[in-house]
Amino acid sequence: MKKHGAVAAGHDVTAGAAARVLEEGGNAFDAVIAAMWAACVAEPVLASLGGGGFVMARPAGKPPCLYDFFVETPLEKRAREDLEFESRLATFAGGVTQEFHGGYGSVATPGVVAGLFKIHHDLAGLPMAQLAEPAIMAARDGIELDAFQRYVMGIVEPLLGFSPDSRKIFGKPGHQGEDGFELLDDGVLHHQADLAHSIDYLVRTGVDGFYHGDLGDALVRESRASGGYLTREDLAAYRVLIRDPLLVAGRKGRFVLNPPPASGGVLVGFGLKLARDMVLGSFGSARHLEAVSGVLHATGLARGEYGASPVILSDELCESYRMMIGERPLTQRGTTHISVVDQDGNLAAATLSNGSSSGRVVPKTGIMMNNMLGEADLSSNGFHQWPCGVRMTSMMTPALYLGADGSSVALGSGGSNRIRSTMLQVMLNMDAFDMTLHGAVAAPRLHVEDDLLSVEPGFDEALLDGLSIKNQQRWESEDMFFGGVHAAKVSADGATFSAVGDARRNGHRIVTGSDQT
Repeated sequence: MKKHGAVAAGHDVTAGAAARVLEEGGNAFDAVIAAMWAACVAEPVLASLGGGGFVMARPAGKPPCLYDFFVETPLEKRAREDLEFESRLATFAGGVTQEFHGGYGSVATPGVVAGLFKIHHDLAGLPMAQLAEPAIMAARDGIELDAFQRYVMGIVEPLLGFSPDSRKIFGKPGHQGEDGFELLDDGVLHHQADLAHSIDYLVRTGVDGFYHGDLGDALVRESRASGGYLTREDLAAYRVLIRDPLLVAGRKGRFVLNPPPASGGVLVGFGLKLARDMVLGSFGSARHLEAVSGVLHATGLARGEYGASPVILSDELCESYRMMIGERPLTQRGTTHISVVDQDGNLAAATLSNGSSSGRVVPKTGIMMNNMLGEADLSSNGFHQWPCGVRMTSMMTPALYLGADGSSVALGSGGSNRIRSTMLQVMLNMDAFDMTLHGAVAAPRLHVEDDLLSVEPGFDEALLDGLSIKNQQRWESEDMFFGGVHAAKVSADGATFSAVGDARRNGHRIVTGSDQT
């Protein structure tokens, strides 16, 4: 029997894969697995089988848990002169440039494939072949490249043109050479035949096909030959970790957040605790703007002082930070999110990332590898100074909101260092300002970084003039800079569903069943 439910994701193919599985009788975890496979095809810069991620899962009638399949540092280091680790400049809107690093020397041990199969083993009900079929079809038959995905590709074009294999995937026919590389135009069909074969191979061989089989062997062989760290031992040692989530009380509900070593959940929880005991006024009021901008400053300062340590959630420390401000910048990297709820009360929130992509594709597989070892904010002690064999930290914050009325929301966002400010504000909108799901996501947002307050349109400019933070950038339109929250909600009785795909990041929503909003 088909399941009623709701899906929100960053691409219509991603959302459609999940909705199809619900229609075929799968639960929310079947659906999120199908969507994760599909995202690696439809959102290839933001999600990849060569990257990492998290799924916050709440099986019906059971406590929530966090599946951590983020990337891990290699077990051994290699002489720097032997590494392929090259700088590339990416260009953002307005001509702003940022340095990224690509090559096999930037690749950390990937976890997405392990995560897919672990969640399938623990929580799914349908065969993996059925869940992967939409992704295989999309990769084989091609997906029309939409304007948003083309825009994201354009930002990291120097990395997509890094190697012959990546140029073959992302370049126009006849323009795939190192000197004459040109990205595909939006509107064209983007075929990824090698990736279709790889997904089919993994369906047949399971997780061992990647970590012990032909795909893993090809990755290790290329990594060693081309200046990377990864070895067979790295792949063999990788494990999905299941963690107890952080639970933070709100005013009218409970927040379920990503725990350490990821930093995003701790920082969002810290901000929510600060805001819970502050007078916020009405949304858009002078008090609201002053309070939220102050909380964002304090969250940045706490991150610089304590990192991802849950010590910042103590009542004493929250009180000491309540009036403090400050912020330390992070780099921007590609992330996407998927939320699914179903009629039985299952909740799944998945956030995936491939960094900004290494530019290295495992030959004949279509799998673009991550560049997490080349991300400055993940290498706080400097590049190549990381401890060996440890799970890397992340700002990704897949989350749940459990309302006092019995309703439940799965949500999350892309946006790197804006994830914490985005998630904080959307959850406050639901919990403190009683907004609908759509209103909470659509409402204008703030972000504070380096004493600069960035503001989306929609707030009273006279009130903005009176804020303590005088250095302000007032955007003329909403933008992906301010994150993109994709959220799905189910009522307490499991009969009414709603979903929101954030327009800032090409959001799509699908609600299956009779009671839809």
